[in-house]
Amino acid sequence: MDEHSQAQSNVQEIICQQCGRYVGPLPRCPHCGARQPQRISLRALRLAAVGLATVGLFLLWLMAIHRDIPLIKIADIQPTMNFALVRVAGQATGDARTFREAGKIRSLRFTVNDGTGDLAINAYGKAAEQMALYDRIPRAGDPVEVTGSLTIGADENVSLRMQSGDALKLQRAAKVTPPLANVTNVVEGAQVVVTGAVTRIVTPRSGSRAPYVVTVRAAAGERQLVIWSSVFEKIEQRERLVPGAALRAKVTAETYKGQKQLKLGRAADLEILPPPAATNPAPEAAKP
Repeated sequence: MDEHSQAQSNVQEIICQQCGRYVGPLPRCPHCGARQPQRISLRALRLAAVGLATVGLFLLWLMAIHRDIPLIKIADIQPTMNFALVRVAGQATGDARTFREAGKIRSLRFTVNDGTGDLAINAYGKAAEQMALYDRIPRAGDPVEVTGSLTIGADENVSLRMQSGDALKLQRAAKVTPPLANVTNVVEGAQVVVTGAVTRIVTPRSGSRAPYVVTVRAAAGERQLVIWSSVFEKIEQRERLVPGAALRAKVTAETYKGQKQLKLGRAADLEILPPPAATNPAPEAAKP
């Protein structure tokens, strides 16, 4: 079909076959009411366009959720990467700092070093609660892999925000924990083992944010262990934790108001030891 014939066909499609007046895309002539030949309506074209757009967006969504989030080096972070979703892998440089409100962990913060630099990691709200609930709060030396969005401030302070507790992959570092000798000589953040008998337990008042304080008589003297309520409530068989009970606890040395204290970071790090078995005296030999 040549251009002239095509033009005539297009003209015939927009004029009424009965009265010869302009009809456009209408199915009936507005002048004489005659029905026009079947044509593709604008409604069908619109529906087809919306359908194609929906399919395209669905395919983009599938690509987005299945793509691998890039693993980057901390030294390679640039200001143009603000709000970028990335992964970093390294070791926690210290125990995570937790911030509580009404006895619950509302946020936490720790630092990761991957050999090229340090990066502050933040978790808020549900993400922090999930990490505490499933005992996934990093400690010094733990290998971690963290996924989150970068935040780069005007002063080029860089941090990464976790969106959920599942964004953290954590392995506990294998450490040889020494027994406690002198608390004043323990380095900040170091972990030590306290073994002894409970002599006193100070329970916080109802509604108080104070922790439990457990006094233990060890070989090197009495030691006070600080246990926050969120940790204390997870101790197995804590009804056995009474004065006179024997325990072994792996604790972390911290400084609070200028004084060294020993904090129990995980309920699993406290073991209530069984009482020593009673020894029965040997039966006397029967006299003849």
